[in-house]
Amino acid sequence: MAARNRVTVNLEDREYAELAALSDKHRVSLAWLGRQAIIEFLERRESEDLQLPLILSSDRPPSGR
Repeated sequence: MAARNRVTVNLEDREYAELAALSDKHRVSLAWLGRQAIIEFLERRESEDLQLPLILSSDRPPSGR
């Protein structure tokens, strides 16, 4: 069955470049990478009882929020 719902996100230039590089390296679409990330997040949420908003550990500085 084809997906019928769409989600749009805005990415920083660096985030987009990293995703595009992964997409090219593994020969998958950006949409596929996005779906996989969402699926993994939802599975993790179910198993770990995550509290939102998430505090993500990363060496990246926080985006301009």
